[in-house]
Amino acid sequence: MQEPKFNPPYGGVANHVTDPAQHHGYLHMVAWAVEVGSHAEYIKHRCAEAKAAGAPLDTLYERSGPGGVGTGEWVRFSEIDTTGHDTARGFVRIEQYVRELVRYQHAVAQYPKWRRTVPPLQTFTVTITAPITTTVRALDEEDARRKVMAGWAPSPDGTATARLTGPPGSWVATFNGTPSVKEVRR
Repeated sequence: MQEPKFNPPYGGVANHVTDPAQHHGYLHMVAWAVEVGSHAEYIKHRCAEAKAAGAPLDTLYERSGPGGVGTGEWVRFSEIDTTGHDTARGFVRIEQYVRELVRYQHAVAQYPKWRRTVPPLQTFTVTITAPITTTVRALDEEDARRKVMAGWAPSPDGTATARLTGPPGSWVATFNGTPSVKEVRR
């Protein structure tokens, strides 16, 4: 199981409020607010206000009165008439967002339980034998072998390091049971 990832159908990182402690269960309000482009801090604030006012959980938003002051009338997802094509399409998107939010929250809740049941990782030493070929400029084959072998630096612990030259730079390969190769640029 991989760490859970939130894959909403719309919105960006600055919009999403996925933590139940921050949205207080107002999933439809989050989906609606993300749909209209609200930022996460505003969404968290509105969800907290809805909770404090005892708004139904399927609330989309609070109606505004004169001067933008809330009226205390909450528009609910379940009460919206979706017979019009455009309205229905918009509300399908909200349903998709809410479903993804529910899926993600469930996955997040299950992840620690799964992590506790996974056996611990073990360490293994794997020896890989591989032919290594490099190209050098030399006077003859013996000179070429000498130049290549001069790059090998054996260590007392049985490991070896090879410095291989060639375009686009110099390569260092370290062999100690766990092969690694990295390029050193000049």
